[in-house]
Amino acid sequence: MGGKAVFIAHCILNQNSKALGFASRPGLVEWLIDFLKQGGCVVEQLPCPEMLYLGVNRWWHTRDQYDTPGFRRHCRRFAKMVAGLMEYYLRRGHTIVLIGIDGSPSCGVNLTGRNPYWGGEPRASAEQYQVVEGMGVWIEELIKEVERRIKRFKVIGLAMDLPGFDLKETLKMLEAELEG
Repeated sequence: MGGKAVFIAHCILNQNSKALGFASRPGLVEWLIDFLKQGGCVVEQLPCPEMLYLGVNRWWHTRDQYDTPGFRRHCRRFAKMVAGLMEYYLRRGHTIVLIGIDGSPSCGVNLTGRNPYWGGEPRASAEQYQVVEGMGVWIEELIKEVERRIKRFKVIGLAMDLPGFDLKETLKMLEAELEG
């Protein structure tokens, strides 16, 4: 069979799962879904551990707030299920690709949100949310589980929610990453 099985952050297919005030569109991220569809990719939606842990009506948090034993345990439960689904596609000859959202405290691949002194008060300013190098808690736990079970897979971080996002450059990068 073959092809690519692309596991994408939950909020790519459901912007309404983002923390209050952070959805950039009313539904899904059309340009990415169209791109993956044109490439003949199988698309699987990852669970959103933030939403499943704190609910839909939550305010924004930093990685520091999610980096707890309870949230990590929560993420590991989902990681085992997702890795099992990835193995299913791998056995059928698919290449496995994971796409996260850079800047996210849980889904960031290259960049995450930090501030060890910030309590996540809804009135906090965006400047207090520091985007720094590093992975989000969920992606960290997912990759640990996947690496135990699958030797070859790609991980891509999209910075689509960060200032300076360039759609044209992102599409070029995705094309290069998904070709190999």
